[in-house]
Amino acid sequence: MGQRPLIVVTGGSSGIGLALARGLMRRHADVLLVARGVDRLSAAGAALGCETLVADLASDDGIAALRARLADADRIPVLVNNAGGPFRTPLLEHDTDEARAAIELLYLAMVRVTAVAWPALVAAQGSVVNVVSVAGTVSTGSAPHYAAAKHAAIAWSRGLHVEAAGVGVHVLTANPGPVATAAFPHDRLRNHRWLRHGVIDDEQCAATILKALARGRAESFQPEWWRAATVAQAIAPGTMSRLARRSRQRFG
Repeated sequence: MGQRPLIVVTGGSSGIGLALARGLMRRHADVLLVARGVDRLSAAGAALGCETLVADLASDDGIAALRARLADADRIPVLVNNAGGPFRTPLLEHDTDEARAAIELLYLAMVRVTAVAWPALVAAQGSVVNVVSVAGTVSTGSAPHYAAAKHAAIAWSRGLHVEAAGVGVHVLTANPGPVATAAFPHDRLRNHRWLRHGVIDDEQCAATILKALARGRAESFQPEWWRAATVAQAIAPGTMSRLARRSRQRFG
């Protein structure tokens, strides 16, 4: 009898990644959580009763560790690319180190992880869920290196969706708006009279992503009305820039 299929969730120690892993545990497959932080990852693995792998996926060593673990994985029905982190240095400081770090973690890690998992994804006719962000479609002026890397990630994910269909692999690009997590609490938004309605929690976000995955969607937004903002960005970039400047002046 062959091995059980293996679901892989990067950035799975907390937040959206952990919530997605919790939802995917219902499938007939083992789950592997991958993250950098030892303590939170151990706690998450113990809570779900699943395997964990400590790996910094922005590094060669981290990718090598994942490659070694997946070497004997025959089938990967779902790969969730969710590893991330905040990058908030203003662009006018011209911090090329932060720009490079953002690209390596938020974009290149997705590319490299997917490449490592690809043979088993094709064998399973599986799905790739790339958790990107509305920051990849709407320029807000907040966390600009983060946004720049997310723009790259969303372009790659959309292209992968087209090419992967030819070999039977489905790709979902998920674009969450503000999600209250340990890394991004969004306290100012949640305390605002009106803007708090635009913030969701990680469980709501994960449920929406999993529903889009089940429906075979190419792209989804969490909440879905964020799609309107991406349209506004495309047809009225000047207006969106003015709104972003006002938001920064008000909320910092």
